[in-house]
Amino acid sequence: MNVRPFYSALAAICLAVGACSTMPERDPAIEDARLAVSAAQRDPQVAALAALELNQAVEAFHHAEALWLDRGETRAVSHLAYLARQRAAIAVETARLRAAEAAVASADAERQRIRLVARTREAEQAQRSALLAQAEAEAQRRQAAMAEQQAIAAQQQAQRLQELAAASQEQAREAEARARLLEAQLVDLQARRTDRGMVVTLGDVLFDSGRAQLKPGGVRTVEKLAEFMRQYPQRRVAIEGFTDSLGTESLNQELSERRANSVRLVLIDMGIDPARITVHGYGKSYPIASNGNVAGRQLNRRVEIVISDDDGVIRPRVS
Repeated sequence: MNVRPFYSALAAICLAVGACSTMPERDPAIEDARLAVSAAQRDPQVAALAALELNQAVEAFHHAEALWLDRGETRAVSHLAYLARQRAAIAVETARLRAAEAAVASADAERQRIRLVARTREAEQAQRSALLAQAEAEAQRRQAAMAEQQAIAAQQQAQRLQELAAASQEQAREAEARARLLEAQLVDLQARRTDRGMVVTLGDVLFDSGRAQLKPGGVRTVEKLAEFMRQYPQRRVAIEGFTDSLGTESLNQELSERRANSVRLVLIDMGIDPARITVHGYGKSYPIASNGNVAGRQLNRRVEIVISDDDGVIRPRVS
């Protein structure tokens, strides 16, 4: 057999093994395997009579060291190193067996003795091979079990993600339904959207002339507002009263405050917590129309109810 290419390959592997020897914190199992394979390589009888088995030992060591360099599982590295040591031992034993077989031609008695030794060693080799096969089967079983566990975990994770997605969709549908209900209620209150939030306006026609008493139509609007606040307990309101420019400033201020407080009292009578209500009278300030005509002054005589956001925040009025 031409072993020169094989020796070249062995030399390259030995160089790689030598280069790796400078690596820190060597694995004991890898070092034991390296010593066993190197000893087999230095044995000329092994190289001459068990080249195939020696090549298998070198390949097994190469796989073990490659897995160690890749920081593979310690148990797997130890297993592959064990295979390399055993294959090196098999190569040595095989070489010795074949050398013994070559010597049997010298004498029949020696031949019989060597054959007996050879059979014994063959039995030992068979036992080692059986142990190797058993170890390989166990490794495959563990790998299969690990793969099955990973598949189960992936399936459970996918199921959890699916459940979370379904819950998110349900929450989105509920939020959308609440938003539609809120929009419908605000439309029923004839609320308008402003920079400060939604605002419900009680016009002058909903109060007795020059007084703070709400008329039945105004009470019905406040009833709708009270029902809205019962359904959304996190929301608050700011009730703000306004007048036109006729009359003295003090009378206008007093009337605007009385009208705002009148709305507040109706809400409280309907069961709304006073802590959720703030009141302010602005008199003739902040007109929304001209005070130079009757129609404009009537628009300026009003009570505005500012509804907070979901967090109970009401933006302050900007001068």
